[in-house]
Amino acid sequence: MTKILSHFSLPTGLRGVIALRNSTRGTAMIETALLLPLFLMLLLGIMIYGQYFMLAHSVQQAANDGARASITGLDAADRRAVAIRAIDRSMHGVGGYRIELRDIAVSETADAITVDLTYRVPEGSLLRNALVPSPGEVIRASATFELPTE
Repeated sequence: MTKILSHFSLPTGLRGVIALRNSTRGTAMIETALLLPLFLMLLLGIMIYGQYFMLAHSVQQAANDGARASITGLDAADRRAVAIRAIDRSMHGVGGYRIELRDIAVSETADAITVDLTYRVPEGSLLRNALVPSPGEVIRASATFELPTE
């Protein structure tokens, strides 16, 4: 009973502070307001880097496919054409892939063929986001296939 009487003897402003201090609802709202932006940035970063690693893997795999396929060519021009077709076929499944975003260089020595592939990230991609720093907008991959010696 004395507890009830002492509560009523407090000034009005102090009663509100005590009620707010004992409320868990207000604490949860403040914690959510502070942590939600950080959590969303972390989630966005995971998505951006996941997309980057998937795209980098696809570019490397396309360069590998181009180097492997180019061995069937009869001369340097034919090997380059075969490598380009293999790269385009391999990258066809990548969302947003466009031919004008890639550069292909095929070089060969007496014992190896090397395919260099450079791919620029498309404009509408999540990788071109200003909120989270991305690893880069240009992905480069190289693959070498050794020619069989006779």
